[in-house]
Amino acid sequence: MTLFPSHRGSTIATAIRHMLPNGMVALVQRNPTAPTVSVYGEVQIGAVHEPAEQNGVAAFTGAALIRGTHQRSFQEIVAATESVGASVNAGGGLHSTKFAGRSLSEDVALILDILADMLRAPAFPDEEIERLRGQFLMMLRENEQDTSMRASRALRSLMFPSTHPYSRLSSGTINTISALTRDDLVHFHSLYHPAATTIVVVGDIDPIAVLDLIEKFFGDWQTAGMPPQMTLPDPQPLPGRLYVHVPLEGKSQTDIIWAVHGLDRRSPDYYAASVANMILGRIGIGGRLGERVREEQGLAYYCGSSLDADLGAGPWAAMAGVNPAHVARATEAIICEIKRFAAEGPTEQELADAHDFMTGSLAISLETNDSIAGTLLGIERYQLGLDYVERYPSIIRAIDRDQVTDVARRYLATDDYAVVTAGPPEQEV
Repeated sequence: MTLFPSHRGSTIATAIRHMLPNGMVALVQRNPTAPTVSVYGEVQIGAVHEPAEQNGVAAFTGAALIRGTHQRSFQEIVAATESVGASVNAGGGLHSTKFAGRSLSEDVALILDILADMLRAPAFPDEEIERLRGQFLMMLRENEQDTSMRASRALRSLMFPSTHPYSRLSSGTINTISALTRDDLVHFHSLYHPAATTIVVVGDIDPIAVLDLIEKFFGDWQTAGMPPQMTLPDPQPLPGRLYVHVPLEGKSQTDIIWAVHGLDRRSPDYYAASVANMILGRIGIGGRLGERVREEQGLAYYCGSSLDADLGAGPWAAMAGVNPAHVARATEAIICEIKRFAAEGPTEQELADAHDFMTGSLAISLETNDSIAGTLLGIERYQLGLDYVERYPSIIRAIDRDQVTDVARRYLATDDYAVVTAGPPEQEV
């Protein structure tokens, strides 16, 4: 049995949580084990708030934050941080826009100053926007030839209606990114709101002094009105078995994704589903799927599963990369293994292994400032409470075989599902 180091959980439980008058939340944790500081933050404004015709504007706006402010050019930001061995970055995602910084403890004021400037007063200079657009378009053109990315994009559009934010990838498309204007970025940035923002600072610092700095740089940030709300409709049942193939010339591998609708992070089934997913397709070489489909039958280069449970219910999926000649057999083997797992549930050994791995991996992940900051950010996002890390081992170990079997039977339906493949045209197989 893996032992969980209670000192780390109790340390995180002592983090100071402070809400500024403008609604921004700050979490500060002293960690004297290294002379560095990690700053993690997010504004809960992301691709779920963008119009479908501007797909990618959240990601583009987030990436553009570092490209210059009204006080500092991009070059000045880079020079100021690199001169002290520090770094800052930002980027937009599906549910939120993230920002981060890393420095020596004595430079935390500089990092907070620059991050506040980036977040509050980006200038979006035309020349930098065009450079960034070029980088986005290069990435998107590469993705057009990536079997995994094409399968993921096709799966989203197959499982969700076009009006649902989950029906598209947050990176945007070549067409939508090409059409974005500076005014579009300015407008999307106007949605950023202090009351939708959390900042976490972890390192060898004086927490009270850091809170004073956060008040100094973020305290007078004001935005009219309330933060925009996020509307994520519940997924509708899949109408039978759906299948789409994305043909890509010149490919030697086909990527397969089998998926059903999953659950969101707040669901009472979340922890049982997480344990089930770990056993099905994560632990070891890819759980049962990796062992049976890849190792025993030799039908896949890789095989595993993922549970996309965030502020909304994303797909619960099984994935594999296969020889194009093995697509039908590999798909059938994946479905057969999922059906068997739902019918029989896990063995006691599989359950014990999952318990040990999940509790142990969290403990190991809390050994750096970055990981502690990321954990605190997640605790605030999902309102888990600062004692969450202390409670987590008992939560996971309380999940028994019957709960795992029940959640697998209710969610991993083998009658109604979606299958997407991306690879060589089928007639070439």
